[in-house]
Amino acid sequence: MTNVQNKFTYDVIVIGAGASGLFFAAADTAGGRKLILEKTSKPGQKLLMSGNGSCNITHSGSIKDFVDRYGSAGSKIRTCLYKHNNLELMKFLEKGGVKLIEREDGKVFPASMEARDILNLLLAKAGRNGYELRCNSQVIKIRYAQPLEVVLADGSRLTTEKIVIATGGASYPATGSDGSFMNVLKRDLGLNITELKPALAPVFVQDYPFADISGVSLQDVEITADGHSSRGPLLFTHRGFSGPAILHISQHVNPGTIMHMNFLPERRFPEMIRQLKKDQPGNSKGIANYLAQTFGLPKALAEKMFEDPAIKLSSIGPRELEAAAHLILDRQFSVSGTGGWNQAMATAGGVSLNEMNLKEMSLTGYPEIKVIGEALDVNGETGGYNLQFAYSSALAAL
Repeated sequence: MTNVQNKFTYDVIVIGAGASGLFFAAADTAGGRKLILEKTSKPGQKLLMSGNGSCNITHSGSIKDFVDRYGSAGSKIRTCLYKHNNLELMKFLEKGGVKLIEREDGKVFPASMEARDILNLLLAKAGRNGYELRCNSQVIKIRYAQPLEVVLADGSRLTTEKIVIATGGASYPATGSDGSFMNVLKRDLGLNITELKPALAPVFVQDYPFADISGVSLQDVEITADGHSSRGPLLFTHRGFSGPAILHISQHVNPGTIMHMNFLPERRFPEMIRQLKKDQPGNSKGIANYLAQTFGLPKALAEKMFEDPAIKLSSIGPRELEAAAHLILDRQFSVSGTGGWNQAMATAGGVSLNEMNLKEMSLTGYPEIKVIGEALDVNGETGGYNLQFAYSSALAAL
């Protein structure tokens, strides 16, 4: 795709060359003069980072199972997801020459495990559809008139019949997705913007005790915090907690939030107490080995749980066994913070869905302006759900 000159009138201007903007351009086969404006020097930078560069593009299974993966927004975007579902996305990519593979956990990737393959396909299809790309072109103003007008940081004024806002959220701001365009939308169009918060980020806690077992993981942990819950794999890092279970709840915690962890969510407290009392593991060292052997906890974790002098069990009796059960089924941590924008995989918040005609992804007060992808107040769990919504919303906006 080639650069363009100033003072042209366009049929469509897409603001943002991330996943949703490129999906739109790659699927838009209508004629006319069409342009993508990207504020950074390169398109698709965040897409290239997704899945650590391997790009978990979507998830397998029934699209009906996707709805709950978007929290309260899921029911509102159901029609969009059903109409342009995961099977359609996979067919779109494979027809374009990108072979896909499905992992045992349902995550779908390009067979090459290279995000670049998907980016190259989208850029090529956008080019064939007549889209021109202008990088280093930041939009600083939108004027709602006939025709619509966008003003760039370099002073250029471009007019168009339709605008597609695909500016993303605020995670990984170095990629250009820094949330600043929300201020433009609020100022120029008066839109209601739900506060932006990091989502899918690691969580740090006060007096974190597991630094020296970094890399140990559990496949099934239940976490509750401030009325929200999450369940799935958990990873212990050198600074705090990560893994799907923690990532999913990260947007709901703040410094001072008390987070409850159940390391054996299939177990119930009375049952656990009865079994501990029946087996009587003996002493603090013995109980760690016992927990590892009997309940399948990693031995390093089981040993670490009883190192803190405040909770170490010097002898085993009824009270100590009850304390041990609490450590396993309801370990409490005080949140000190999250990984923030530089480590968050997604953004919670954005253009309120109350502003939208979600059938066609247009603003209710401005039907010629579409908003898609992460610019909307929609964020999914890990597993390809956010890129699926980027596709589904982009196709709905055509």
